[in-house]
Amino acid sequence: MTKFQIEQTQQSVLYMCRLAFKSLALLIGVGYAILYLFLHVPSAKAATLVPEAQVNDRVVRLSDLFDDLPKGHDAVLGASPLPGKTMIINANTLKRVANLYDLDWQPESAMEQVVVTRTSQNISSDQITDALKAALITKGVTGEFELTVGNVIPSLTLAGDLPATVEIANMTYTPGRDVFTAVVAAPSADNPVKTLSLSGVIEKVQNVPVLRSALKAGDIIGAADIEWIPVTAKSVVYDTISDPDRMIGKTPLRQVQAGEPIRQRDLISPQLVQRGDEILIQFSSGAIQLTAKGKAMQPGAEGDLIRVVNLGSNQSLRAEIVGDKIVRVQ
Repeated sequence: MTKFQIEQTQQSVLYMCRLAFKSLALLIGVGYAILYLFLHVPSAKAATLVPEAQVNDRVVRLSDLFDDLPKGHDAVLGASPLPGKTMIINANTLKRVANLYDLDWQPESAMEQVVVTRTSQNISSDQITDALKAALITKGVTGEFELTVGNVIPSLTLAGDLPATVEIANMTYTPGRDVFTAVVAAPSADNPVKTLSLSGVIEKVQNVPVLRSALKAGDIIGAADIEWIPVTAKSVVYDTISDPDRMIGKTPLRQVQAGEPIRQRDLISPQLVQRGDEILIQFSSGAIQLTAKGKAMQPGAEGDLIRVVNLGSNQSLRAEIVGDKIVRVQ
């Protein structure tokens, strides 16, 4: 082989080596690029199920049902329940959702589920009643009063992201008949997400004395046994006691319950003298004051006139009961 041929052969080998080196470098570069893409492309990732989801929106999202989602993997799944209501997503539906969004999650049993609850704000019937009363006062209603609106004033439920407030959007009031109509708006009259049309009657309220605890016949009512409660005018009949002095010193004709308005017919004066009791007879005439032992021939309460017998003279007399086993002859 000539010198020229040797040089040509050496150059060819050198060229092939360089070409092989470049090819190897290119393969290594491509490998690193593929590995980089593999590591940075979103892929299935283990997700954690949320058994109870609180939703404060009109829609349910993937992130409401699963924790540890890949970045940017959230999505809207559908409408959420009404405020305060719940819905249940079973294991089969959760599995389909996980497969659709490439989540590394499988149900451990057919019993797995997510209970989705829409957060809410509750407007109580007391709040609505207070708003109605305040509006009626501005219309000129005075004194204490209660409202009768059908059987019961309902409550209202709002979405959890709304304030738990209520306003009267419109009201009419007829003073002579004490009737009204109103439109209740929540959370406000300017933002009436929920409205409620009501009509009712105003009932005046007065305070009456009642017993703190139940008393039976023979129990004597004292001032400490009495308290006051507000009642509507229709609860006060013609002989309902409104003056506690008409109760003190009296006893129930039969057992009277605590907290109930008392009628005059429910009370009697206690029997201070029973038939056959030994009594003290008092006699007074000017400066003369006499006493004698006697026997009651009739029972009676304070102020009653009964027949008694003077045991000293065996004389029958008419006397007024003035105390416990004490009578006075005029």
